[in-house]
Amino acid sequence: MLEFQFRDALEEDFSAIKRLNDKFVHFTSPMDLPRIQQLDELSCYHRVIEQHDHQTSTTSIVGFLLAMAPEADYASENYQWFDQRYKNFVYVDRIVVDSSLQGRGLGKDLYNDLFRAAKEQGFSSICCEYNLKPVNFASAHFHHSFGFCQVGSLQSEDGSKVVSMQMAELTS
Repeated sequence: MLEFQFRDALEEDFSAIKRLNDKFVHFTSPMDLPRIQQLDELSCYHRVIEQHDHQTSTTSIVGFLLAMAPEADYASENYQWFDQRYKNFVYVDRIVVDSSLQGRGLGKDLYNDLFRAAKEQGFSSICCEYNLKPVNFASAHFHHSFGFCQVGSLQSEDGSKVVSMQMAELTS
């Protein structure tokens, strides 16, 4: 039987976070261990999904979500786009769930936890982006289900990538 626990990320989780991120780097961006440490320190929300397999008595990290608050010293072009336009938001830098567990609602559970935490901390919206070019239909559908709406777009300098800038208002 599998059991899942959501908890704050710990430094000993960073290697597992890196392995997960590496599997989805075409949707995220590369991170080495020092970069994960840096982003963790900048984040207002960094949680993992820990899987406990009672049959094999093993525990592993199978997902994570990393998010930033306004005015973080974060040089990401996408984050800066939101930070220059909005004041009271949480920016989802990346969410990753192991491909073998996708479709079980774990990403939705992480987002529900993020929305709850953001409301408790007094934020008014959640911001993120997903790829329009190359298109990421799964992410578009996922974010639409949470009420995200496009508030802009960004194109890479060489035109090979376009992202949809998304925002969801938090309700009381």
